[in-house]
Amino acid sequence: MIILASSSPRRAQILQQLGFEFRIEHPACDEAIHGIPIESIPEELAKRKALEVSARFPKDFVLGSDTLVFCDSKALSKPKNGEEAFEMLKMLKNKTHKVISGVAFCKNNEVLFSNYACTQVIFRDYADSEILNYISTMEYADKAGAYGVQEKGARFVKSINGCFYNVMGLPVALTIDALSCIEHFKEKE
Repeated sequence: MIILASSSPRRAQILQQLGFEFRIEHPACDEAIHGIPIESIPEELAKRKALEVSARFPKDFVLGSDTLVFCDSKALSKPKNGEEAFEMLKMLKNKTHKVISGVAFCKNNEVLFSNYACTQVIFRDYADSEILNYISTMEYADKAGAYGVQEKGARFVKSINGCFYNVMGLPVALTIDALSCIEHFKEKE
């Protein structure tokens, strides 16, 4: 069994869908990162989350992940309120943006695997009233970029180039690659 170092119900849902057995431990780490390219932040945060949980459970395999949305060279994390969500969704309107998710895999407080996946998402042209209707659902509250592609936020999407699950918060192929490390490391033990 592995530990998922995440508070995201979507990551748990994806791992469950893939058939992996896991338990959840919420990471408690500093998410303020400075001095690295902004597109490297999700992978760095994934490592920090996995390492923090691995320090508490050193004998277990720990999977960490983090996702950010990037538009016009600006990182969009989770909005603090409806006004911030409105501004994010207005910025994304009729544009292409990137969703980058980092994945890290640790054991014994050591990073065994880390990488990232990038997906391009193109939003359609929509009215401010659509944004306001979406915000009224409160669905934006815990989502990078203020939308959930797997829920009502799909209404904004014109097309996706890359892994759909990456946009949800956990790139499937990259996660399977990370988890395939388990067998390799079990053989070495």
